[in-house]
Amino acid sequence: MKNFYKITTCLLLVALSVKGQIQKVAYRTAEGNITINRISPAASAQTHKISLDGTWQFSEDISSAACDKSIQVPGEWVMQGFNVKKGNAAGYFKRFEVPADWKNKRIKLRFDAVFSDTEIWLNDKKIATHLGGFTPFEVDITSGCKTNGTNQLLLKVKSESKADSLASASQYAVHPLGGISRKVYLIALPEINFAYADVKSAFDKNYENATLSTDVIIANEQNSTATSLALKVELLNAEGTTKISEKTVKVDKDINPNGLLQQNISFEVNKPMKWDPEHPNLYTVKVSILKGNVIADVITKQVGFRQIEVRGNRVYVNNKPIKLRGVCHHETMPLRGRSVNDNMWERDVKLFREGNVNYIRTSHYPPAEELIDACNRLGMFLEVEAPFCWAENTPVSSGTDLYQKLLVDQTLDMVNYFRSNPSVLIWSIGNESGKYKEYFKETAKLVKQFDPTRPRNFSQYGPDADEGDLEITNHHYPGPGGPAQYRNYKRPIVFDEYVHLNAYNRLELVTDPGLRDVWGVGFEAMWEKMYRTDAVLGGAIWAGIDDTFFLPNGQTVGYGTWGPLDGWRRPKPEYWHMKKIYSPVKINIQGNWENGQIPFNVENRMLFTNLAECRIEWKIGKATGVIREQLEAGKQGKFHIDLNDKPANTDDLTLNVFDARGVLIDTYQFKVVPQLSHTAVTASSKARWKYDQKNDILTAGNGEIQLQFNTTTGEFLQISRNGKKILSNTARLMVLPLTGEGRGTQMTGESQHFDPFTDVCKNRIVNKVTLNLQSNEFSISIEESYDEASGKMTYNFGDDGNLSIGYKYTLKKDINPRQWGLVFDLPETFNKLSWIRKGQWNYYPEDHIGRLRGVAEAKSANEPSGPAGPSKLPVTPWSLDRNDIGTNDFRSTKMNFELATLTNGNSEFKATSDNKQHFRVWQEKQVTKALVAGYSNAGAERFFRSHAALIDQPLKVGSTIENAITLQLTSQ
Repeated sequence: MKNFYKITTCLLLVALSVKGQIQKVAYRTAEGNITINRISPAASAQTHKISLDGTWQFSEDISSAACDKSIQVPGEWVMQGFNVKKGNAAGYFKRFEVPADWKNKRIKLRFDAVFSDTEIWLNDKKIATHLGGFTPFEVDITSGCKTNGTNQLLLKVKSESKADSLASASQYAVHPLGGISRKVYLIALPEINFAYADVKSAFDKNYENATLSTDVIIANEQNSTATSLALKVELLNAEGTTKISEKTVKVDKDINPNGLLQQNISFEVNKPMKWDPEHPNLYTVKVSILKGNVIADVITKQVGFRQIEVRGNRVYVNNKPIKLRGVCHHETMPLRGRSVNDNMWERDVKLFREGNVNYIRTSHYPPAEELIDACNRLGMFLEVEAPFCWAENTPVSSGTDLYQKLLVDQTLDMVNYFRSNPSVLIWSIGNESGKYKEYFKETAKLVKQFDPTRPRNFSQYGPDADEGDLEITNHHYPGPGGPAQYRNYKRPIVFDEYVHLNAYNRLELVTDPGLRDVWGVGFEAMWEKMYRTDAVLGGAIWAGIDDTFFLPNGQTVGYGTWGPLDGWRRPKPEYWHMKKIYSPVKINIQGNWENGQIPFNVENRMLFTNLAECRIEWKIGKATGVIREQLEAGKQGKFHIDLNDKPANTDDLTLNVFDARGVLIDTYQFKVVPQLSHTAVTASSKARWKYDQKNDILTAGNGEIQLQFNTTTGEFLQISRNGKKILSNTARLMVLPLTGEGRGTQMTGESQHFDPFTDVCKNRIVNKVTLNLQSNEFSISIEESYDEASGKMTYNFGDDGNLSIGYKYTLKKDINPRQWGLVFDLPETFNKLSWIRKGQWNYYPEDHIGRLRGVAEAKSANEPSGPAGPSKLPVTPWSLDRNDIGTNDFRSTKMNFELATLTNGNSEFKATSDNKQHFRVWQEKQVTKALVAGYSNAGAERFFRSHAALIDQPLKVGSTIENAITLQLTSQ
């Protein structure tokens, strides 16, 4: 793809116009002309610009009522409390004035998006229509606009249309998306102006020097012929303050009134700084139309020098093979729907950049230009997707005017609007739609013709959906075998939906948010295979941000909590896993501190950056330092830290890794001196067990431990220490099955309350109780049967407050369990949990539910929330969100714990383990429940099942489960 730029001669084109307004232009390509809608380039940066955002007047049915209600633009009408009946056209009304000096200019009305079928009326005259909900359009309003008075603008907008159903957009968001959802403004252009402009670059064979190529179409919208024109291109620094190069060419053909002229101007640039996500170097290109010495029109664009090529089954950028660490991205806000504001686009890019993402897929529609701009500046690859999802369900016949408007125009509008941006890496022709040949083959061909500089993708369930047509192929949710399946594939393949986060298994999530922590295990295994498989270009996690909405009528709708970020942009547990797994700098310690040095291995997984550009800051005790190590991208190496004084065995070494942009990309924490522990020998109390039995009740005590046990029911009535009750009854066996979905995939507006799934085994029957009543030893064995299993547990009481419980059960049913173990009942006052555990990583943020050490309380000051989280902007971390059974932090399973302690401030229930058991607590019916599990897995989320299944341990009839639990009961 290196020689696709050619210096072209001036080409006179025919303007497709109505009443002197140039609405479409014919763009000449090597294969012939294609017709595109006019979208004036760099319009949002124009000097003569008036924003029409703000308060408009609104009618829920413009056919029967005037616009007499206030509504905010941009915005969806549903999210502002308006109810527009299906099929009705809502009305938007706005008065505006334009400056008198706009009189001799062409006035364009620009909409970045209106959803989804629109009529535009100006001063009581219908002037235009538009069909499409996510693509920009503009209308020339010069002839009908007053420059000496007030203008009246009316939009008649229907949410429902074939553009909506082709995108499945309202269906997807579970509410009508109707409204002026992105910014709207006026611009004034000179009568000789740019109707189109694109700037691109190509490198020489050594990828050092480049050709800057500017393709423009000049429009003559005056009543006379345009003569004696010139075209000037200037290359400046990013700020536009320093000129680097320029070139001027004469336009040697006249342009008739209402005519167009296409021209290319190119020149060489010596060793420009390259653009890539790790070095988002930008330049400013200024393009001017000159008439004599007067500038007739001028536009500026920020551009980057970068070149994309597909070679075999790999994609190269600037001659470097790339690997995409991605997420899918919806434009979403909990109280605004798909209409985003408050510079959320830049916030999203920064958050994902900090999470080591280098690629965003704009599922399932083109984004606002603000997102693209942020990706250009901050460094992020983009797969920009046309607005089609499950499109085969909407009948559209090829060759018709409707096909042109819906399939062709929307696709080419996307390419036209965004093609000059260096961050745009891939064009996606659509999402998960059948009928490729009937619906998309033609649009894919036109995209290639219009923009041969980028590869195309058809984002689908499997690699054959595009009939082998495109440069990149695709597979959604390929499972852990995907990398091996495509190891020798002929085309690059991208898994641009994969490792789906837990979302639909709501019964499990409302019970145990710890599933969000264990997700990282399956994700890490998948990514490591993908990283080492050349043909796998990369993947995009489904999805980047929770897609749930809180409607003004109190309903909660959307798809689910499937993002590493929640809708309020708070990091969830998966965010840290994403950051760690996608980390482009992998550091492993290779030995203890010895002779003043600590050795490390390091792998540089960056694509374009030598490790020496990174800064590795280290700290241990009071000692600090910075490491800068030479290591090429894609290579492995070694380094060491010089530390003369031996650290204390309690000190941790912390490494913070910053990339060339100054972004903190990873944190590591290591023990460099062995910990030294002394096992204290606790003197026995020497107290002897004493017993008293009256009827069915056995009372036992040894001075500090007291208990009562019903020998008929096999039930502990209580177990106390120093007169303070700690346990309420006999532990119950839990064999909790995988649960599946809570009322389907989408949240469709009915009650979103889900009862926690904490069932212990049913219908307990005690078959036999064996007592061992000795003065120095006391144990109780209980043989019991449940519907699910039968077996025995034995309580062994020591004289030092320790309690050990062994159990073994045989399954009576086939169960693929989510967790199994014993559940203990404690008084509700035991509401503070602390723990020490072994984790997937050696460092976690302090509010992460999976941190290695922590303290969590059952309650927080937050109001209880449903499965979509809080419906108002929260001020606390996600870990402190709560429902009726506890905070996210409190009720999440602590996998592989060493010590877990529940306390009420006076007494403690401690469980100790060898890092092979798991601890989960919750509160219900004025009781604190504690599960000590011998097994726990990654849950039932169906799109993650193939990964989660790798740690399943299905139980069949006759299978046995057994374990031993060590508890310590203490009190003041």
